[in-house]
Parts: sequence; C-alpha cells; structure tokens
Amino acid sequence: MQALVEQPPRDSAVWGGHTDGAVYLCTYYTYDRSFPGTNGFSFWSATSPAGPAAVDPAVLAEQALRTLTLPTPTTGRYPAGTMQDGQPFTVVNAATWFWTDAAAFQAVSARAEAGGVWAEVTVTPTALTFTPGDGAEPVSCPGPGAVWQPRDGVWSPSPVGCDYRYPHSSIRQPDREVTATYGIQWSVAWTSSTGANGSLPQLTTTSNATFAVAEVEAVVTR
Repeated sequence: MQALVEQPPRDSAVWGGHTDGAVYLCTYYTYDRSFPGTNGFSFWSATSPAGPAAVDPAVLAEQALRTLTLPTPTTGRYPAGTMQDGQPFTVVNAATWFWTDAAAFQAVSARAEAGGVWAEVTVTPTALTFTPGDGAEPVSCPGPGAVWQPRDGVWSPSPVGCDYRYPHSSIRQPDREVTATYGIQWSVAWTSSTGANGSLPQLTTTSNATFAVAEVEAVVTR
C-alpha cells in the first residue's frame, strides 16, 4: 500500500468527507507480482497503514520441510535363512547384521519462497537404528550399515558395528517370532536469504521386519 502521489480532489467520494489524512492505493500481489487485470482499490486513512508483515524464514523452512518425502529404510539382514515352512529366521547369539540401501541414506533439501525471502531446509541422515523386538533397547550405527558378503564369514560381526546378538530364541514370543524396527534418524537444518539459520526437530523414518530367532546346533565331523 502507498499514498497516491497526486491526491484526488477533496470533494471526491473516496475522502468520505474527511479533510485530514490521505488517500492510499492498495494493489493485490502474489509472489511479488500484481494480479493481471486488477488495479487494486483506493481508500482514505488518517494515518499511514502498516505495511505487509515481514516474512519469517523459520516459517518458510517448515513449509519447505513439509514438501519433502523422506525415504524409509530397507530391511537388510544376515543371517537371513528360511525355515521349511517359509518363515525367515536369524540365529541365537550370532551377530545379526542390519543395513539399509545406501540410496535411502542420502541428504535431501527443499526451498520455499515468499515476499522476496527464501529459506532452504536440508535433511541429513545421522544414524541407522535397529530395535530388535525382543524387549532390548535399540542399537545404532552412524551409517547405512554394510551388506553381508560370503567373504565376510558366517559368524563375523559387522565391520561398521551394525549388528545385534539375540540372547534367546523367539519361541516364547507371540507367534514365535520378533518384529524388528529399522529407523533412519534425520537432522534438519535451514538457511535463508536473510542470513538467519537454525534447526528443526529431529525426524525418524521406520520400517519393520518380522522373523524368528532360531537355535542351531553345530555338527562336528571327523
């Protein structure tokens, strides 16, 4: 809104009989551009109207965050055998490796703009968590985990620390199996065209995997 450079005559209807103040022009804008085909409207005011509220870049950062769809972890695991009935299983006291596809463990960003101000939010994965489903606390590692390969050996621990040892079989669990939860933890930071920056609450995306924890017997041959 701005005062008209050339004020209309005092007997114009827009003055409404007033002799003080000034006549102002209000123009409709969106994304810093006026609506085509509209000229706004004029009005009288005793004092200069307040300008548009300043755009808060933190609010823009939250808007940008809502446009992102964060990936959920894939549920890689070893041992990953299958019983005769088709039920997947891991093994008691073995180092059960867990990992996610590395493609799901990448930073993503988005930007929102309004009123000549922009804010960009960057969401970065910080850890892969594994809640084993047997009542134990979650374990975590700082990356996506390592995919088990035959050359790693049958009972070796994960070289990046993404593993968990089940101390008991799942025979006493509901349906004789556990449901493990994989989670990617994300940190959220933002910057803006005003120089302001900050962070937003941490996020976590999750996926579940259900399997049995089986006891196996070693067979020694001579």
